[in-house]
Amino acid sequence: MAGEWIAYDIGLPDKPEVQELIDTTGDPVEVIVFRLLRLWGWSAMNTADGRARMTVPRLVRTCGADAAFWQAVAAVGWLEIDETDATVAIPGWDRRFSQAAKSRLQQADRSASHDDRRRRVGPADARPSEGPTPQRGRGDRGDRGEDPPPPREAAQGEPEATDGGWLAFRKLWNDGAAAGNRKVWKPATPPDGWTERLSEGGWLEHAGEAIARLAKCRYFDTPVPLTQFLGPRFVPLCLGGQYDAAKAKRGGREPEARTVTPWTGDDAERFEATKRKLLESLTKETK
Repeated sequence: MAGEWIAYDIGLPDKPEVQELIDTTGDPVEVIVFRLLRLWGWSAMNTADGRARMTVPRLVRTCGADAAFWQAVAAVGWLEIDETDATVAIPGWDRRFSQAAKSRLQQADRSASHDDRRRRVGPADARPSEGPTPQRGRGDRGDRGEDPPPPREAAQGEPEATDGGWLAFRKLWNDGAAAGNRKVWKPATPPDGWTERLSEGGWLEHAGEAIARLAKCRYFDTPVPLTQFLGPRFVPLCLGGQYDAAKAKRGGREPEARTVTPWTGDDAERFEATKRKLLESLTKETK
């Protein structure tokens, strides 16, 4: 249900003024924050500039607590009490809390102007578009012409922090795709199979090595699509050399064996270790 509202600073409980009120009054933070919201909400509903004819006893009766509490609020600079004129005022009202009160005053002025125009020109001549602007409530645009920012904006992080590595992987896949024997993936979202492969420990690291080997794989006649690459066994088979040789053509001769220069040194040891891990993983999945 829409209604009057005031902006709430989510950092209010940690502000130095609130912490000083905790030390001065001994009240818990939730009690102090609630009393302040009672004061500001009452002022938004009943004043135009944050100043009201209000004695301290009346303030206590309206917003709770006791006289000592509101004197403490005045001491931190969030309330002005004039006992001579019997008024209380909220400093900085125009900057922080005036939207609701101004909206009501402007609505009253528009309604009065509209009623006066209808009396002068007659109901038949009044244009519907010149009617009073509806009263604004929660979620409507205020007199500043903007909505309060939705809470989710503050919680959003950078895409790289929440995509599981997809953006970096997509860039790696698309960079040099034409020369690397793979087809560019244009959608911004990953295809089916991405989540399943990502859940396999170490897959993402091995996938980078497999992408680098695609350019040397003679088995494929056309560029490899990402959907095929994300198959459950594609990466281990690729790293195991299963796609290095050209595919045999039907009704023709087997392709001639090609000379492969063996890896030596650290490269050979790293390749054999990776191959053993992938084959062991593949064997476990088969069982």
